[in-house]
Formats: sequence, C-alpha cells, structure tokens
Amino acid sequence: MFLVNTDHVPGKTLEMLGFVSGSRFVVTIIDNRAIERAIQNMVENAEKLGADAIVNIRYTSATNHAFVSGTAAKFV
Repeated sequence: MFLVNTDHVPGKTLEMLGFVSGSRFVVTIIDNRAIERAIQNMVENAEKLGADAIVNIRYTSATNHAFVSGTAAKFV
C-alpha cells in the first residue's frame, strides 16, 4: 500500500475510489502508537475498497484523539 500526502503517485495512473479515514483515542498528548493504529485502521478501510494507495493523507490530533484521512486509489 502506497501512502502519500500528495495527489498522485509518480509514474502511476490512479482511479479514485473514495474517502477513507482512521482514528484512535490518545492516552498521552504524543502517543505514536495511537497514530500508527489510526493509520492501520485507515489502510484496512482502503483495502476493503480494493485500493493500492492512499493519496492526500492528512493527520489531525487533539488532546485525546488521533485522526487520519485520505483518498483511496487503485492503479489502472
């Protein structure tokens, strides 16, 4: 699974499949495991759509929450 925060994967043509996201509650202000789990959750959601990549990834965190989102895409 390619994960990028740009709108493309160099050298690949993409078919956009839809919005995907993942989230986790954060135990501490900086909880890398929560962020990793949120990404894993997002990837699992993209895989259910048959995605090869997630583009335009965005990260958001608050005192007790980590949220990631992006657009699932398939190579054509």
